[in-house]
Amino acid sequence: MTVDDRQPPTDQTVRRDLGELLTAARKNAGKRQVDIQRLIGKSQSTVTKIEHGTTSISHEDLGLWITDCAVESRLSEKMWMLWSRANAPRRVWSGERIGTPEWFVKVLATETRAAEVHSWTGERIPGLIQSEAYMYDQFGGTGLSMEVSPRFTQRVKRQELFNHPAKGFVFVISEAALDRLCAQKDDIIEDQLGHMLALTRRANVTIRYVPYRAAAYVDPDFIIFRRADHGKDIGYSENSAGIDWSTRRSIKTYAKAWDALLDTAATADETRSELHRRFQRRRSGDHDRE
Repeated sequence: MTVDDRQPPTDQTVRRDLGELLTAARKNAGKRQVDIQRLIGKSQSTVTKIEHGTTSISHEDLGLWITDCAVESRLSEKMWMLWSRANAPRRVWSGERIGTPEWFVKVLATETRAAEVHSWTGERIPGLIQSEAYMYDQFGGTGLSMEVSPRFTQRVKRQELFNHPAKGFVFVISEAALDRLCAQKDDIIEDQLGHMLALTRRANVTIRYVPYRAAAYVDPDFIIFRRADHGKDIGYSENSAGIDWSTRRSIKTYAKAWDALLDTAATADETRSELHRRFQRRRSGDHDRE
């Protein structure tokens, strides 16, 4: 096989190369996987997957890993190069390649252009803040079909939007969504809660939950995209056939509903404390009753 005949590296092979470097850096620094787990706030199974290259690592977590293991500059540059390859924009929005439903193409384009994304979900953890372990479970486990695997890849890629500091994200979820999460498998629950806690450390991501005692409850789930260029806000809600985009009239309804949710939701600090409480109870095994 000549050089010209070789296939370009896939995301999987690039992640594997990065994982090998991260493993070596951890061992050279005399650290255990549990040390990295505590550092980045993920489960040990996730750290193992990162080192094996079967799951990706976020921009923030890679920076923490490199700093904590005192990786020398030349090796650090190689790590960042591999990370950039695996998360290159050209790999993110390829509608035909990843089988994006036609109705969702507009969502992706609007989401990319928006200055702020405001998301409300009443019974579930929204896709943008799902951990990879949770996604796998939602998509049917590790035996992913050819149809499901691209959807998983797309969802992971979308989360790279968090790396744009100028973009803001506010997620409001119900307490019911947290309870439904905590009915999943133990390792998935721990991974998802740890992932959400890590997201709350980002300056441009806010997560708040609406407790059962709140007076307001909004149905259905919806998302509002706010524009930075004085353009009109746009929103949508999902249904069984696809989505309903907002009209000039309904976007005002969305905005009122959003304000009502913020008025009744726990603060970002209170939400972080609740997530941490559930995370610690799960880790300690004291979770017979959440």
